[in-house]
Amino acid sequence: MGRVTAPATQESPFASEDCLTAWHEAGHAVVYLMQSRSLRYVTPRPRTAGRAGFTAVRPRRVDLSALAVVAHAGPLAQARYVLDTTGADERLHEDDVTADDVRLDAYLHGGHDDLAVIAEARRAYGLAARRPDLWAGIAQDLIDRHWTEIGRVAAGLLEHRTLTGAQLRACVPGHWLAR
Repeated sequence: MGRVTAPATQESPFASEDCLTAWHEAGHAVVYLMQSRSLRYVTPRPRTAGRAGFTAVRPRRVDLSALAVVAHAGPLAQARYVLDTTGADERLHEDDVTADDVRLDAYLHGGHDDLAVIAEARRAYGLAARRPDLWAGIAQDLIDRHWTEIGRVAAGLLEHRTLTGAQLRACVPGHWLAR
């Protein structure tokens, strides 16, 4: 696959629901792969009401902090996509939407699953409500370093609607699981 660019959208200001969900799930999937997790498939199609998409992971005991990083990765990837594809002037013209508003909307877009995992991890580690957690920063770093791969996964989801674990690994060619 060549250079990854965000798919053009007709809708304003933040793209279609399918496009947002594809980038959201791509963020989860690539961070799971970076954690050496085995994925069965990822899809922007909701399995149940209240979900935007689904990333199916093979069961394995994992530390709650690793899950919190993944939970942050979907919304943060979605927010970066929106921020990269819409200009600040365009966002401000649309009801004075700030970058923080875009990030908050991305967390709410994914349903309550991401927020529930983050809240559970915060409780388990005794983090106060207003104290930031490190997991968001770790997730943002992984997203920034693997943005091209996240773009490949999002493009694949928009084209095929569902990607298998093998297809996901092919989107991340430098990763040891892709070999």
